[in-house]
Amino acid sequence: MAGKKSRGKGFLGLGWLITLILVILAPFGWILGTIERLLRGNLLGAIVNFLGYGFGILWICDIVTLILSKDIRILA
Repeated sequence: MAGKKSRGKGFLGLGWLITLILVILAPFGWILGTIERLLRGNLLGAIVNFLGYGFGILWICDIVTLILSKDIRILA
């Protein structure tokens, strides 16, 4: 895979612990979750994240999946 930049599994290539801290802080998790889903090419996930994050649905899912699998898995 020449030319592809290897990124970490966290937000914007950040480490797991930093990503977990940022996702727990709701405004950062909301913004970075939307950006990460856009960077992964998931427009639907980014829109759902942008609109539904205030309800806490994806916020809880992001925290749980980060703890269990060290990556964002739901709509990512």
